[in-house]
Amino acid sequence: MKLLAMDAFEDDEVTGELYTLGGLLETPVQTVHERTPIAEVRTLLAELRVPAIIVIDEARTLKGVITRTDVLRAPRECAAEDAMSRFVFSLPREASVERAAALMALEHVAEIVVTGEDGAMVGLISAFDIARHVAMRAGYIVA
Repeated sequence: MKLLAMDAFEDDEVTGELYTLGGLLETPVQTVHERTPIAEVRTLLAELRVPAIIVIDEARTLKGVITRTDVLRAPRECAAEDAMSRFVFSLPREASVERAAALMALEHVAEIVVTGEDGAMVGLISAFDIARHVAMRAGYIVA
């Protein structure tokens, strides 16, 4: 399998729109500092009801992503930087939902950082977000 260029995807036949990652973003980008204690990360993940959070440094530079699974596997007395995944995929907010799904499937990842025109982080899309989007388009759930 290979990734297709974004323009290889057709417009949605019902609405005439191409569904993009920017259209799936519901909340502002959620971040924690790399030295945030793992207990605080665990609490934040539960409170926000999200599967992952972006980890940044003092300059707000992306350092990694920390997931619920990472937190569960982490020693009790560590920081976000000790448990996070440092290898992160990103796509621009204009990328199609299908392109994100293909990248997740090919690379076996469950989260992708979404970037704006200037390359700055604007959000995080999870495999759950994409599954919910597909279910909504199929009429199984209502927004």
